[in-house]
Amino acid sequence: MEFVVHALDKPNTQEQRLEFLDRHREFLETGPEKFGVSVLMSGPLNSDCGTIMIGSFFLLAAETRNQVEAMFAADPLASANVWERLDISRVTIRQNNIGPIPNNA
Repeated sequence: MEFVVHALDKPNTQEQRLEFLDRHREFLETGPEKFGVSVLMSGPLNSDCGTIMIGSFFLLAAETRNQVEAMFAADPLASANVWERLDISRVTIRQNNIGPIPNNA
């Protein structure tokens, strides 16, 4: 199953996000697989001017929502209390112009 995660930062947490960004990126290198999650696509959400990160976007593959929730609970940005809102939705991919989505979840 695929899931979309849309995480919005709390106001005025740009410095805090930057402080934990390297730990967050390191976590994404090996952390998701510990929870049975594959990151298919991810990146920061940006302000319209493109210079300020305001959140995070993920397209994930996992067998259950619980796996996704557990992964995000362990993410350093969650521990740093950067995200104000974390929305997780199951998604059916109907159109994909990027490439094959691996079926490893």
